[in-house]
Amino acid sequence: MPALNSRNAKKQSILLNTDVSSSIQALSHYSLEVESMAEVISLNGLTVYGVIRWIGVPEGKKNCWAGLELDSEATTCLDGTFGTKRYFTCEGNKALYVPLTNCKPDSRFLFIPNEIPKPLEPPSATLLEDLNEDVPPFAEQDVLSHLVGRMRGIQGHFNSCYLDATLFSCKIFIYDPEEFITLLLKHVLHIEPLLKIRSHGDLAQDAYTHQIIVEKNQVRAVPSVQQLLEMSFVSSNLKFEEIPSCLIIQMPRFGKKFKMFPKIIPSTELDITDILHSPKECFLCGHLAEYECVQCLMDQKLQPGKIKQYCSTCNTQVHIHPSRKEHTPHKLTVPDHLPEDAPVQRHQMQLFAVLCIDTSHYVSFVKYGPNPRPWIFFDSMADRCDDNNGYNVPVIRSCPEVGDFLSQSEEEMSTADVSQCSELVRRLLCDSYMCLYQRTE
Repeated sequence: MPALNSRNAKKQSILLNTDVSSSIQALSHYSLEVESMAEVISLNGLTVYGVIRWIGVPEGKKNCWAGLELDSEATTCLDGTFGTKRYFTCEGNKALYVPLTNCKPDSRFLFIPNEIPKPLEPPSATLLEDLNEDVPPFAEQDVLSHLVGRMRGIQGHFNSCYLDATLFSCKIFIYDPEEFITLLLKHVLHIEPLLKIRSHGDLAQDAYTHQIIVEKNQVRAVPSVQQLLEMSFVSSNLKFEEIPSCLIIQMPRFGKKFKMFPKIIPSTELDITDILHSPKECFLCGHLAEYECVQCLMDQKLQPGKIKQYCSTCNTQVHIHPSRKEHTPHKLTVPDHLPEDAPVQRHQMQLFAVLCIDTSHYVSFVKYGPNPRPWIFFDSMADRCDDNNGYNVPVIRSCPEVGDFLSQSEEEMSTADVSQCSELVRRLLCDSYMCLYQRTE
């Protein structure tokens, strides 16, 4: 068994020791699941590390096994096949299958008193007095001096970056710090749902987040969140019953491997007027709209990607065209008391945070202040003090280059060469998992 002590170890052969129950037993109370960071002890006592990509009973076996994607390649590993079947896919020779009982949580990110006799302790934090009153967010001019640096932000233990990054995104710079994510909001904090969504004209249903569901050919190759949200709502015949105070949107990606789009433009302002259950204006003449046509959405002659709602006259004229005779526009609910030339108010929401994921690690970008440049980047595991017996160091960095990039038009951002962008801009475009918006009115 080679020494695979480094993430950059060369390709070697891996032989596993199946008699490791004694060392596993000490950690048996920790649950392992898909996307958990784990380690396996080899035949000669060395440890290899990876991420669990699959758990189940493979063909020809009776017990539960785990498929890991190792940090480094090995000649005896494959790309995800086991026997004659493929259970997951990874790059190079990194796929390793072992009985689940041979796995334990990655000790590099886990504090186990029995195994780490004298761990380094992170610097002690100052105890703060509990306050039973509202505390406003930092003023823009105070953010950099109070938040940027090492040992700043939020940090938990045991692979908690997804929680750290999401909490930081939700709690630092928005007016209502209790607005968080579905499970925490509903079952821990018992907060009322953030969203009320009407489906097919039925009664509104409550939700905390919205998952984008679109077909890849329904939007551009590099779509914006605005385009994705509108297409997701229109194709499923959804409408917001009311303007949400906070809108958490999940991008069309699942885990590390599947990303429907290589880049997604995080729209800094989200116009939800056309997907709100309220009066709309005609796409052509600006009068009160009475019809909406899904088939016109991607019409190349009618500004593709824009929701098409028409007054009665424009609806008739548009669908006289031979290419649109098969369209089936549906009638909108219009209040009786509104005149046809009544002005329609636009409703917009502002981007305040983006949660990103890459290689099972979550980070967040958070906007502070009303100006476009003030953005900060938070990584709860950006550094580590002492590899074996130490602790993770959370770091917050100022990243005005993100604000500069987002100040461009969406057309400029969509055509930008990612290889020429800064690391943080690339991560924002390619790794976005959730975009968080707040009401501006």
